[in-house]
Amino acid sequence: MRKALHYTLLTISILLLSIALLWCLGLWVYQPISLIPVALLLAAWGAWYAKRKQYPGHTLLWLWGLVMLNIVTFKLIPGPQPEKWQTPWAVAPQFSFSEDGNLLTIVNIRDFEYRSEHDYTPRYRTETYDLRTITGADFAACHWDGMESVCHTMMSFSFADGRHLVVSAETRLPEGEVQTAIGGLYKRYGILYLFGTEEDIFGLRTNYRHEDLMLMPLKASPEHARTMLLNFVALQQAAATNHTAYNTVADNCSTGVINTFRTIAPNMPWYYNLLPVHNGDIARVLFKHGAVRTLPGESFEQFRKRCYLGYDPAPNTAPAYSKALRDKIKG
Repeated sequence: MRKALHYTLLTISILLLSIALLWCLGLWVYQPISLIPVALLLAAWGAWYAKRKQYPGHTLLWLWGLVMLNIVTFKLIPGPQPEKWQTPWAVAPQFSFSEDGNLLTIVNIRDFEYRSEHDYTPRYRTETYDLRTITGADFAACHWDGMESVCHTMMSFSFADGRHLVVSAETRLPEGEVQTAIGGLYKRYGILYLFGTEEDIFGLRTNYRHEDLMLMPLKASPEHARTMLLNFVALQQAAATNHTAYNTVADNCSTGVINTFRTIAPNMPWYYNLLPVHNGDIARVLFKHGAVRTLPGESFEQFRKRCYLGYDPAPNTAPAYSKALRDKIKG
């Protein structure tokens, strides 16, 4: 029995070690600076062999030591701070509040004018929002290439004067970088909480990329919507200060969304923190827990179909675009 347990634990350890070493291999490729401590460890290994004329024992422990060394190295590598970011993410939003905290001024709200997906005129706006007039929030999930398990998630906040403000956590790519899921594990890209207009952030996806975008109204009171919006402001301020790196698993487009939902639902089960890895399920979870505004007797599939915006739902101009979106999902 003990022997069987020993071999079982040994097998599990070797399997986990193999996965960890694969991660280390990626680290060496995407962050070559991490090879420096590896070289020092190998030098220590070689010195041992030169002195004793034999390989050091406990090979698994040495290999786990190599993994731990790489984890520490990875933690010490700062987030990217390139000389130049690619144009869609070149300008970060900035925030200021009135003395009473009710007026939020945002500089650099993105409002690009598109002629095609890659042909556009960069435009930025400065807007002041009275947080006392926020009326609600919508959750947006955008799928592409037929993928259902993965999507891009965004939030849109509505105000009594008819304006809508979108927050989209996006991979911030340095000039010359091409985004890959593997590269996103190794601090190659930044993360930017982009604040923009629906005509830009949503219109790019529906009118030019022809992606599948669902806009789902949340059962969020004005107080909850305000809390969620301010949480995104804090996330972007922290990302700018700390040069936060995007991470495909641990800090992606949905991590902040889940954390924001937790601010209004602190008793959310801990395992919901795993949703950003399989973020195509977030809409289903919101529906299951009654967090979205549905019609009487509406099933999830009916709700999802009603919230599907389709392609080219309206011109890329305000206020026609936002009005057309909400007319479409009224049911």
